[in-house]
Amino acid sequence: MNTKAETLVELRVADRAAMDRSLNAAVDRMIGIALRGGRHGILVTRLGDGHFTVGLSDAVPFGYTEQLDHRHRSF
Repeated sequence: MNTKAETLVELRVADRAAMDRSLNAAVDRMIGIALRGGRHGILVTRLGDGHFTVGLSDAVPFGYTEQLDHRHRSF
């Protein structure tokens, strides 16, 4: 059984290179977990500048990775 801690990773990064490395590693980790269950896709959510979550999602079909941008924007 997967716990929430196993299926959601929160990332805070300082620069683009760290962002790319960290997101790729987190998605790779979630792919491994998703393959064991065969029911969830992967959702990458941007919460702010340099702040992301990567996790399994019932809303994303198995075999897919989707992105959401939830940054607060002021106009």
